[in-house]
Amino acid sequence: MPKVSILMPVYNAEQYLSQALDSIVSQSFEDWELILINDGSNDGSESIIMDYDDERIFYIKNPVNLKLIKTLNKGIDYCGGQYIARMDADDICHPDRLKRQVEFLNSHPQVLMCGTAAAVIDNSGKKTGNIHNLTSDDYLQINLMFSPSFIHPSIMIRSEVLKQNKYDEAYKHVEDYDLWCRIAKLGKVANIDEELLRYRWHDSNVSVLNSKVQSELKDELIKRELSRLDLIPTESELYCHKVTFQLYALGNKLDVPVDRFKDIANWFTKLIRQNEIKHIYVQPALVAFLWSRWAVLCISQKKYGKVLFPPFAKYNPSILSRLIKLIFFLRKK
Repeated sequence: MPKVSILMPVYNAEQYLSQALDSIVSQSFEDWELILINDGSNDGSESIIMDYDDERIFYIKNPVNLKLIKTLNKGIDYCGGQYIARMDADDICHPDRLKRQVEFLNSHPQVLMCGTAAAVIDNSGKKTGNIHNLTSDDYLQINLMFSPSFIHPSIMIRSEVLKQNKYDEAYKHVEDYDLWCRIAKLGKVANIDEELLRYRWHDSNVSVLNSKVQSELKDELIKRELSRLDLIPTESELYCHKVTFQLYALGNKLDVPVDRFKDIANWFTKLIRQNEIKHIYVQPALVAFLWSRWAVLCISQKKYGKVLFPPFAKYNPSILSRLIKLIFFLRKK
């Protein structure tokens, strides 16, 4: 049995597929199998796949186009490794990606799933940016109440966890976010703060093509997470909840009316008070996290005087030490 099963769906990926496959066969960690599923491609993808003569590659061809979620769930059944790593056909793995993630999961048996940071590349492979998500379980659990927290093709999951918790077809285009939320309720999750993936962002990305549907389903998942705190947000409260994660959408700075600052502070206060009752999240981590989002909001709107005096938080050494670390981390993003 291999240590790692790499799960890669392929659909009309001829432009980038060779780069993706080359990055897998050249991994420094060699105890892997690649479960490669061709989901009805009508381009030259199959020809490229057949050029790879490696006994660790298992090629499966869907007779019809099953779409992503069914293909992923089908592939999970074929995975025989202790860990399952996701990979997309247009991305590129760092040579040490598998090695670093296997080392991490081996040394952190309480962690069910780990992702990585990523370099963002364009169609030509040129680096255009990077993505660094939070790393520790305390903050990732909180962040999932707002946003996915993980880069899907960077993920490595313990096999038994994924086999028992597959992708849900009801959450098409946000199936990863739904899965992360469910897995995080079962145990600890983490990110490795190293750019172990070159993540290609182009006009064919699901996130680009299906942004409206994706946004509506994401809101549904956010409301589901908030229900753990016995909260049912109004439309105004949902805006307050999401706005600090939308301040620089697609590179454009969002203007937030100054009268909404009080509404946002009131909503953050409600989150803190409900968590005091429900004990879902680590309380100092939640307060520090919300304070960091408040700081991002204030700085983006040039309301610098408000950064240090959030209406929902009091000065506390534990919270301040966490806040300082979060602010330094956010400088990477």
